[in-house]
Amino acid sequence: MFHYRAYELNIASELKLPGLVAVESGLGVCDVEISAVDDIPDLADAAVRESWWQVSPSAFRMEVEDVAIYQVENGRRMLVQSHPVADPAEVRLFLLGSAMGALLYQRGLFPLHGSAVETPWGAMVFVGPSGIGKSTLAAHFHRAGYRLIADDVCAITRDASGRLQVLPAFPHLRLKTDAIGRLYGEFASQPPSHFDVDKLVLPLGEGHASTPVPLGAVHALKDADSGDPSLTPLRGFESIQSLADNLYRPHFLQGMQTRGDVLRLAGEIAQAAEVVQLSRRRDATQLDSLVLWLEQEWTKGRSRPGIPTQRR
Repeated sequence: MFHYRAYELNIASELKLPGLVAVESGLGVCDVEISAVDDIPDLADAAVRESWWQVSPSAFRMEVEDVAIYQVENGRRMLVQSHPVADPAEVRLFLLGSAMGALLYQRGLFPLHGSAVETPWGAMVFVGPSGIGKSTLAAHFHRAGYRLIADDVCAITRDASGRLQVLPAFPHLRLKTDAIGRLYGEFASQPPSHFDVDKLVLPLGEGHASTPVPLGAVHALKDADSGDPSLTPLRGFESIQSLADNLYRPHFLQGMQTRGDVLRLAGEIAQAAEVVQLSRRRDATQLDSLVLWLEQEWTKGRSRPGIPTQRR
């Protein structure tokens, strides 16, 4: 068994998962077990059946052609039936992406499709559709000295005192080749799979947060044709809708017994923390300036309405 830690979970895995935070065996209770199996049948009690995934109240099954079949059970167990000719990197890609997202849903967490960085103002989360620049913006913050909390699947929950927090995920960024070259120069990284041909994995090491970070704000990225960047607070239904729109694989929630808990958490996040729309030009040459501008706005926000920090 290999032992890892992610999302504040102790993970015991029969599959080797390079790039994850490895821990010694026996350190705490095992929260999640990943097993390699020879056969994963259809879910007999599936409430939802689609072409490549199924959901029952306590289980999720997903089949990726020529890669693997995955089953996630009760937020505690992940089964993997790898295709005989599958590239192990591709098996891991879907295990740590879609299958992990389903597990987070089963545990009642709120996984956003976004990236998050640790700042003096709390965890700042950037969400939006694929390709809008979430990971690239997080990478510019990382180069400016901030630690990454999560990239792609960003999980929010409450701690024992009820405070919202963002959980540390995997210690790497997935970036396009040109972004890595622009930010870090030539970098040796594991090769991309044919499912994600334009991105490489950039390990961060010490540049990754190791403990949960209180939620500061959620920023929904929006492209602007021209003009200066702007932050527009979203209120009421707008903020809840923005959070729901940016859930990670929201269709997986259909038929899960935790669906109500997850959706209620959207309302709690909208009420307790700032959700803002960040409009900016999608211009790679302006990202360092955008980082500086956001730092100034977050600093000013402490003393004016619409502050991008968690309300108590």
